[in-house]
Amino acid sequence: MPHHAESTAVIVERAGYPEMLEVFGWLDRDPVVNAYLVALVLRDGLAAPRDEYWVARRRGELAGLVCLGGSSGAVLPAGDDPAALAALAGCVAERLSILPRQFQVVGPRAAVATVVARLRNAGLAPRLELPQTYMAVERGALPSFERLAELRPARPEDYDLVHRTGAELRAEELEEDPRLADPENYARRVEEECCQGYTHLWLADGALRFRASLSALTADAVQISGVFVPPEHRNRGHAHRGLAELCARLFARTRAACLFVNDSNAPAIAVYLRLGFRPCARWASVFFDAARNG
Repeated sequence: MPHHAESTAVIVERAGYPEMLEVFGWLDRDPVVNAYLVALVLRDGLAAPRDEYWVARRRGELAGLVCLGGSSGAVLPAGDDPAALAALAGCVAERLSILPRQFQVVGPRAAVATVVARLRNAGLAPRLELPQTYMAVERGALPSFERLAELRPARPEDYDLVHRTGAELRAEELEEDPRLADPENYARRVEEECCQGYTHLWLADGALRFRASLSALTADAVQISGVFVPPEHRNRGHAHRGLAELCARLFARTRAACLFVNDSNAPAIAVYLRLGFRPCARWASVFFDAARNG
């Protein structure tokens, strides 16, 4: 049954495959900022078995959307209509049972703030809140750089390296070691990274210099995540060169590269700006652990 927001003309209802083209068209108004959601819709047609999509309508027109990732734990709100976001936040609070114990709310900062405020009212306190900036660079805007033939997709024999450095990255950025917090799911994700080709590595003398992953790829944009240089190899231009090479290759398949970065990470922001990335949205990621609130 549709959910009605109090004192508004907003109606929230679950979306499925019949709404796919409508949702895609709405997201396609900003295909770079919405790259991850667009990729999900194209991949699953709003019909992934463990995920749910809910839309908010005002006078029949889409005004907001939230994806509840029952397998990934990703809660992804989109839109800028305050009443629509408030209604969707109420839906998230009602549907917490489909999410794993650890989940995260990621997206435009105002949308995330609305969902987080509703969850706080429901008695859930975030484990970690990260204000971020969403940045993008268009094809043709990269400065010249020394090409890097050594950059390559991860392979199954890279498992130990990817497992260890991925944990180091997550501990540094998210204050959590996935080898301790969620070892089985983390191991499964690393196996996928090493078999499906979306994590890229630059190794020299048997040691990692740079790694980054592709979290979404459409004709309009590729979303890059997990950019990492081991601490002992930083401040040598490795991130600049590795990311430039990755973007240059991807521009054969898409028109823009995008990512989001913690506002506190000044060195990373400086690298992205030098590469031609420009801010295009205020972003946020907020992490919850329901067990801590139990």
